[in-house]
Amino acid sequence: MEKKNRYRNRIGALTLCRFLLCGVLLLATGVGFVMVRNKHVIRGHEIRNLEDSIGELDRKIEMWELRIAGVRDRQELSRRLRWVQSDLAAIDSSKVIEVLPEPVKELD
Repeated sequence: MEKKNRYRNRIGALTLCRFLLCGVLLLATGVGFVMVRNKHVIRGHEIRNLEDSIGELDRKIEMWELRIAGVRDRQELSRRLRWVQSDLAAIDSSKVIEVLPEPVKELD
């Protein structure tokens, strides 16, 4: 005598719960990995943007330092004044009077 449902394998409730649990755990692990990876990527972009802005500020500071150094130089200042067509006139060094301070009298 042959069994009618010999090739029909029934999946029990316990086995089905195990498969579902394994699937949910794998799905949760995958979602967790993707979320952590996305946070790392976003944080990396933020860090790169901050580094770019720091580099830009460094370049601006360097440009201002060069401008300040250029203005402190007499020839550069003269060139800039001519470039902006300033009304200031050049000072002849022979007409400059040097004023010396009086010597301090000592109290006896």
